[in-house]
Amino acid sequence: MEPWKDFDFDDDVDSGSSGSAAVPPTSGGAGLKGAAVAYVMAEDADALDCGICCLPLKPPIFQCNVGHVVCSPCHNKLMGTGKCHLCGINVAGGYRRCHAMERLVESIRVPCPNATDGCTAMPAYCHQQSHRQACPHAPYSCPGKNCGFIGYMNAGLLDHFSGTHGWPCTTKKNRANKTCRFSVGLNNNGFNFLIADLATAGEGGSATITSSKYLFLLNVLQKPLGRAISVLLIGRKPSSKAVKCVLTFSHIASEDRKFLGSHLLQSKINVECSDLCSGVPNPDDCFQFVVPDYLLGEGNRDSAIKIKVNISIDDLE
Repeated sequence: MEPWKDFDFDDDVDSGSSGSAAVPPTSGGAGLKGAAVAYVMAEDADALDCGICCLPLKPPIFQCNVGHVVCSPCHNKLMGTGKCHLCGINVAGGYRRCHAMERLVESIRVPCPNATDGCTAMPAYCHQQSHRQACPHAPYSCPGKNCGFIGYMNAGLLDHFSGTHGWPCTTKKNRANKTCRFSVGLNNNGFNFLIADLATAGEGGSATITSSKYLFLLNVLQKPLGRAISVLLIGRKPSSKAVKCVLTFSHIASEDRKFLGSHLLQSKINVECSDLCSGVPNPDDCFQFVVPDYLLGEGNRDSAIKIKVNISIDDLE
């Protein structure tokens, strides 16, 4: 059914109006527009889906002469039939663009399903799926083998990592810029998690500061000649961000308190991203930072590997 069928556009909308769809009026009829959009969101969202593929309609949208609408991919498939899929009317002359429906689907906003975990986005109904796939507040899958736990970073995920699996988790906050510096002792064989809690300035130069958390997995594997460390950003990396990580390992050689020399290993990594839905990517397919066993020393090969981690998240130009 058309989403506007049951809404009476002739009723006045004022401060004395009643009903769940009513909103306070604003200049230029904005109150009426807001009421219609609110009603569609609450009752008739399915009317905004294509009648053939049942996916949300998004521009360009096409209609037959009677007004039955279809999405662009389905429109292309129907061109060869010459008839409307619903009423059977002859459309040999082709479907017409439905600009009114295009404006409607782009004006209707829906809350993100991850709103309870901090997402304040209100994507257009036709773009909700793409937002859901890229939402940084979406739940995370546990990378543990045969573990089906799914949780949020602010609600149980880190407790699950440390309590159930014993994986170390370290959080670092930085409210000054877009860089977090860690000095950590990594589990010498297994998963280690770092949480970079960075400040984000408000839009348009606003003084409002919000927090954005990024979850990183540092996977340490034993290799024949040392320990190999790979870095992965867990979740969905915003398309407008560049995530870099610098790993540094230093070692001072001495004998009888006499300085003999020093080693400094450092690598800059362009961090890849994964939502872990298909498990942890093969570390051999990732860039690896290798710490040789001879630098760890015979008695320290089972101890934590002390490294410095510098994570930066910058806007792409």
